[in-house]
Amino acid sequence: MTMTYFDSGALVKLYIVEPGSEFVQAKALAANAISLNQLQETEIRNAIHAAIGRKMISADAGKRALEHLANDIRAGVLVLESPDWSSIWSRAAHLARLHTQKLLCRTLDILHVAAAESCGADLFITGDVCQFKLCKAVGLPAQLVPTK
Repeated sequence: MTMTYFDSGALVKLYIVEPGSEFVQAKALAANAISLNQLQETEIRNAIHAAIGRKMISADAGKRALEHLANDIRAGVLVLESPDWSSIWSRAAHLARLHTQKLLCRTLDILHVAAAESCGADLFITGDVCQFKLCKAVGLPAQLVPTK
């Protein structure tokens, strides 16, 4: 079975319609399994709350988005992972030493790539150019979500 890892910014496009949502939906439908860890889940929930606060979506739409996320978790559409965060942090530190000076990666970029490696992801979907470049640098197949 192949595992697809979506960074949180990409994955939230399944729950809030925004540029790139159609691309992410197509990739999600094509995926055999979609990994979800606590970092992603927290970031997605926070992004939905922030969208409500910024008036990008209504409170009702936000409630529906959060329910949709919970339903996808319960139904196994998103495969809950309990990764070894200690090893992910160690791998992230190693990736930072190797790549941050050149690629200017943020900590979350590195953590997501390390988490994707940890769950055995075969494909990484991201809207972040630094994450995309980091995936390429470590040999993890990646696709960039189009912005338009």
